[in-house]
Amino acid sequence: MMFLMFCCLSSSSSLRMKMISRILLLLILSSCLCAATFVVNVTQSSYQAEENHSITLEWTFTTKTQGSWRELFIICSLVAPHKESVLYQVHEGVEIPESQDKQFSGRVQIDKDVLREGRIRLHVSRLRTEDAGLYLCDVKTEDGFNNAECRLIVTGQEKVVGGHDLIHAKVGDDVILPCHLEPPFDVNSLTIEWRFQGQIIHLHHSGAKDDKTSDPKYQGRTSMFHDEFKKGNISLRLIKVTKEDEGNYTCFVPKLQSQVRKVKVTLKLGSDPGVIGGVVVGVVIGALIILAFITYCVVRHLIIYVVRRHRGKQTEEK
Repeated sequence: MMFLMFCCLSSSSSLRMKMISRILLLLILSSCLCAATFVVNVTQSSYQAEENHSITLEWTFTTKTQGSWRELFIICSLVAPHKESVLYQVHEGVEIPESQDKQFSGRVQIDKDVLREGRIRLHVSRLRTEDAGLYLCDVKTEDGFNNAECRLIVTGQEKVVGGHDLIHAKVGDDVILPCHLEPPFDVNSLTIEWRFQGQIIHLHHSGAKDDKTSDPKYQGRTSMFHDEFKKGNISLRLIKVTKEDEGNYTCFVPKLQSQVRKVKVTLKLGSDPGVIGGVVVGVVIGALIILAFITYCVVRHLIIYVVRRHRGKQTEEK
């Protein structure tokens, strides 16, 4: 009677019916004397993939070549504290697609060719962050009942981003070379490298309290904003820049689960505008002084010439 109830309830599309089906299945099958010889295993205990990517979850179970296909029952689901989302179910050897939770609708495929071999291969596509969690597969055959679980970690598509590709400064300034992760992501557990012309000038090891600066030219001149690591801010502060600091810098997060793990920032240095202004003013004043002197000389010679001509005429008249 209990088994007939399970058969009827398993085919229901109601979420409540799914939960009742699982409870009944556990009650019925937990009393099976042959369960000790029936084993369900996972190929991996933990999986990790990026958001919008795909993953294949795999279980294996003991099977006999002469076993009846009608004795096969499978329920694979994502188990959460207050919710259970079914992604795949088989009842008496027949798939029950209507039992699948809306969360996985159109995103789960099964390798039917290997199912009779005792392998459950579920391909989950277009992963979402809410797909992360504990996945449990309950399996029953005529040989017994057992289950196994694995955990899936779904990481967001964090990428390294530079606030500006080109930073302008003047010699002697303190500058900030911007770099952060989008969306914001806690980087305390990651290694961060800042490079200049291919050489590491600042290194933060995952979990380390102190950063390292291998290049003597940058000793005591570089620092990062550790209190903003939780926000994904991995910018570099460089103090008292010199002309030798001009060029391309690379912000690199080698262990980031993303294809965009580095970004380049260019530092362009110019002279102090005040110095330039002073030089210009000095040149203009100097030019005016020289011009005034030349004008004075020309006017003086002109006056002398006029006076001499006038005196010459007076002499001739006498």
